This record gives sequence, structure tokens and C-alpha cells, in this order.
Amino acid sequence: MGRNLYEFGDFRLDPAEQRLLRGSTPIPLSPKAFELLVALISRHGHLVSRETLMQAIWPDSFVEETNLTVNISLLRKTLGNMPDGQPWIATVPKRGYRFDGPVLSAHGETGAWQVLKKPGTGEPPSLTARAAESVVEPVPDTPVEPPLNLVDAPASNPRSKSRPAGTRWLLALAALIIMVLGVWGAIHLYRSRGEGAASVHTIAVLPFAFSGGGNEDQYLGVGLTDAVIARLSRLSQIVVRPIEAVRSLGPSPDPVDAGRRLNVQAVLDGTVQRVGGRTQVAVKLRRVSDGATLWQEHFDEQNSSDFQIEDTISQRLASALTLRLTPDQQRQLATPATPNSEAYELCIQGRYEWNKRSVDSVRRSIELFQQATKIDPKYAAAWSGLADSWILAGSYGNSFLTPAEAMPMAKDAAQRALAADPQSAEAHTSLAYIRLMWDWDFAGAEQEFKRALEINPGYVNAHHWYSHELVALGRLNESHEESETALNLDPADVVINEHMAWHHMMAREYDRSIPQARKAVELDPSFVQAHRVLGLDLLYTGQGREACAEFEKGVDLSHGDPVANAYLARCYAITHREPEARKLLADLEQARSERYVSGAEIAAVYAALNDQDSAIKWIASACDEHAGALIYLNTDRIWDPLRKNPKFAALVQRVNLSASAIDGSAANR
Repeated sequence: MGRNLYEFGDFRLDPAEQRLLRGSTPIPLSPKAFELLVALISRHGHLVSRETLMQAIWPDSFVEETNLTVNISLLRKTLGNMPDGQPWIATVPKRGYRFDGPVLSAHGETGAWQVLKKPGTGEPPSLTARAAESVVEPVPDTPVEPPLNLVDAPASNPRSKSRPAGTRWLLALAALIIMVLGVWGAIHLYRSRGEGAASVHTIAVLPFAFSGGGNEDQYLGVGLTDAVIARLSRLSQIVVRPIEAVRSLGPSPDPVDAGRRLNVQAVLDGTVQRVGGRTQVAVKLRRVSDGATLWQEHFDEQNSSDFQIEDTISQRLASALTLRLTPDQQRQLATPATPNSEAYELCIQGRYEWNKRSVDSVRRSIELFQQATKIDPKYAAAWSGLADSWILAGSYGNSFLTPAEAMPMAKDAAQRALAADPQSAEAHTSLAYIRLMWDWDFAGAEQEFKRALEINPGYVNAHHWYSHELVALGRLNESHEESETALNLDPADVVINEHMAWHHMMAREYDRSIPQARKAVELDPSFVQAHRVLGLDLLYTGQGREACAEFEKGVDLSHGDPVANAYLARCYAITHREPEARKLLADLEQARSERYVSGAEIAAVYAALNDQDSAIKWIASACDEHAGALIYLNTDRIWDPLRKNPKFAALVQRVNLSASAIDGSAANR
């Protein structure tokens, strides 16, 4: 049978050789991602349903549909967009995918190239039949040497004296290099041997169990876990669950069960132990499908006063894996984010507090990140974390500073992060959100979001916040794609689950939003925003009493936060409890003299009361404040009664939005 070749854009696809080239440069893809690309391009221009792809790519395995979504996302990040800015792989909402764009094909002995035209009429060939022709088993990679065992290796600069605080950080970094490179080598061994139905491309790193030592050492296990996740996340070939998802599992989870809950193919867990003047680390990579051990390593090292031990271990292990890691990847894995252990631990704690999203936790995160940047002024991750904290303080649903106070400080921190590390996906994401919420520079924000995802396609917060911009612009299908990608990357995180519900709510898909919001509430019953989204869903589906109960929970959980009261006032207004709504409204206006309450929140209550003049007045005030919530003027249902008001249309233009920005009109969804 003849050999098929395909060309599209700068790419050439050779299924028989399991090779994708951009120009003359080989582009690495996991076997399943490669099969998926061949399956789609072989039916160029045709819709291929999710069910058909699942059956074709995973015919003999029971896998979650999220495996398909993750591989589609990885393909999109690898291929980029067509010259017109559209993705090569288009999503057909609720149905499947289609490979778009011009494609050349060569088939048979002659190798003559012909243009594959988009279909007109007629039933396309069976995907199974086409896949059988063109999709072959992956050609095994050149065998790689197994990871070096350093148990018997001589320690670098052995010391017998007691360990100063900073050297614990050195040991953590040393262990990190061993584990990151070892795991990477194990994954390639696993792939090259063809074990199992699918290669490892999704993993979770569980919290390292700590034993021995004093209380001051307890953070070593947590810090080491976070460091391994951060380093592995720099490799574009695999998806690593973020630290927040792992923490949500609670203490000492069963590794295989945790892997199933996080929907990954392999799980790394380990122990850190103090024995006299030495630190012992043991790690194990397990396959989730059957619990089998794919790789394990133990090492026992004495203290070192500098980073020579890290460099030595890195070089020795990288030499065995050079064919598997590019020079840039080797550099990224071997370079610590900061040489200061105290700054690093402060940064980890800051992210933990930041992700709680409460007023008190955001205040604590600001203090922690500020301390970290004072200790190490060139620590990009700490500056980016500080930027994100100022963002929450001045532009989020429970902000406590005016945007004019918080957002310039956020922008300064983001720019300092980029000055320290221009390749920081976190910093580009921070700057993108500032341009979105404060500058109302939608083009500039999108450029930064895309740059962040180009650097790190697995950065959850970039997908999450980019979805906010896409909702604001009415590009709801694209927002769904970004929200779904974020959820697949971090399926156990309450914030991302709540965001998925929020997306569906903003798209007016309440039948999909309600169960997602309930799941977020189950994950964390104390998370106010989850109750808020659920309350809006219930309110907009005519379940007023149940909706008010959710908003009342939000008020209780937030200890009477003004924004929580504003949402409750909306609910009272829409459910014909006007006196109660107006009482809360008066309290909100009074609260503005004591702390920041966005004019947009007050305007929304007036809109719910159908008082258009007052709503317009307060939206204008919110425009003066540059309130971030105004980017949703075109899509938020609360503003529907004002859409025909000329004054409202003028305010929409002040926010740099177009009245025709909504694709497919969210109001009809």
C-alpha cells in the first residue's frame, strides 16, 4: 500500500515514519497525540466526533474523555495558528473537531502532491479505515540509559558539621534535579519499551512525606514537592498537575487513588528523612492503571555549602539523557528560581494564601511575596505572585483596594518579574490580566496571554484568565476551550471548577453550569465564589428561594463582605423583595465611605431593581474607577434591561468594547 505524506503550513507529516517536521526540524509528539493528528488530517475538512476519535485512538482502553481534550490542546499549542490567526484544529461545540486550512497530500508510488479540498457533499471515508491505512505503531526510540543510581556515589564536599538553614535548600535542589531528570528518563524508557496502551504524558507529584528532624525542617517535603512540579512543568512534552490540585487531596493520599482522582497516567511520590547529619530521599513513579512501579530512586547525601552538589548531580544525570532533553530544557531544569531558601519558602506560602481568594488570605499573600522580593530582588516568581495578589486586591470579586491603588502596583510588580525573567509565563499572564482589567487594552492583553501559553502551555492560570477576556469579547466558544483546558490540567482545583461553572453561566448554559457549580461547592463548601455562581444559576432559572439561600451563605462565609451583600441584594430585587434589597443597597453606599466597593456592584443592584437612571449613573462612576467588572458589560445578563439605552451604549464604548462583540449573541444561549 502506498505511503501517505501531508503538508500544511510549515509542517510535513509522515505517518509511516511517525515523524512531524517544521521545515527540517523534528517536532516531538507523544504517540497518541501523533495518532490523533493523523486521524484528523486524514479526514481534512470533515467533522470528526469525540466518540469516533476516542474509539479510533483508544480502541482497547477505557480512558476519560479528558485525555482527548488534553491531546487536542497539546496539538494546538504545538502547531500554533494558521496565517489568518485561526487554529488548524477547529472545535465544533458539543460535537467534536475538524482539521481546517489548506493541506497537500502525496500518496502512492509516484509521490505526486495534490491539494486536499474541503468536502462539499457525500459521506467521507470511514475514519477507522483511513486510520488503519496511515496510523502505525510508533517506531521505538533509541534506547536510553537508565537513570544513574547515586546511592553509592561519593558525596560532593562532604561535611560532618551541623546543617545551617540555607543548606537544606541545597539538598532540596539536589533531590529535585535527581527526580526531575530521573522521572523524565523513566518516562522515555516507558515509551520506548511500548509498555501499556498509552505513553505517559500526564503525571502528578504527591506531597513528599517528611520524617525526622525538627519542626523547622517540616517545610522541606512541601518545598521539594513544589519544586519538582515547577521544574517538570517547564517540559512541554508532558502535563503536570499543579501543586494546588495535589494539596486538595488532603494528607497522605493513596498514590494510585490520587492518580485516578487527578486523571493522570503516572504518579510520583516520595519520602524525605533526616538521619543524623544526612538527608535521605526516596522516590517512586507508579503507573496509575495497575500500580506498577515504572522507576524508583534512593539517595543519601551529606551537606554542601554551595551549589556544586546540584551542578554535579545535574551534569551526571543529564549526560545519560542528552538525547532526550534539548540543551534549553537541560538549562531550565538545572537552574533554580532563586538561590535563597527563605525567599523560596515565602513564595510557596504566598501562592498557597493567594489561591484561597479571601480578603484575609490575599492580604497575607501580599505580605509574604513582599518579604520574598526583599530577600531576593531578582526572584521573578515572587514578583509575579505579588502582581497577582495586587490584582485580586483591586479588581476581583472581593477587592478591598481601589483599582487606582492596586493596579499600578500590580503592573510594576509584573514588569519587575519580566525584567528578572522575560521567559516567565506567570509574569506575562499577570501583565495580560492587568492590561485586560485596568487598561482595557484587549489586543495587548490577548498578545500577553498568547505569549504566556507559548512559553508554558500547561500554565493553568493563563488559560483561566484568558477565558475571562474571551467571555468579555463574546468569543464564548474559545472561552469554553480555554476553560476546559484549565479544568483538564487541574481537575481537582476548586477555583478552576468554579470558573468552568462561571463560563457556562455567562454563556447562559445553566443546565451545564449548575452541576459544575455544585461540584465546586462539594470540593470546598467554604468557597464563596462557588456559592455565588450557583446562586446566579438558580436565580436565572427561576429558583429564587434556593438562589437567595446560596447568596445568604456567601454573606455568612465572607463575614458580611460588601460584595457578597451586593449579590444578595440583586437576588432580593429580582425575587420581588424590594424593601430588603433597598436596605442592603443603602448599606453598600454607606460602606463606600469606609472601604472600596465597586460602583459596578451598586449599579448591578439598581439594574436588578429596573432603576435605569441610577444604574447608568453608577456604571459611569465605575468607569471613572476603571472597575474590572465592566469588561463584561456586553455579556453579563444583569445588564440586559439597559442594552437599548443610548447612554449604556456610550458607556460600553468607554470600556473599549464594541456593541457587536458577541459572537452568536449570548442572549440567545
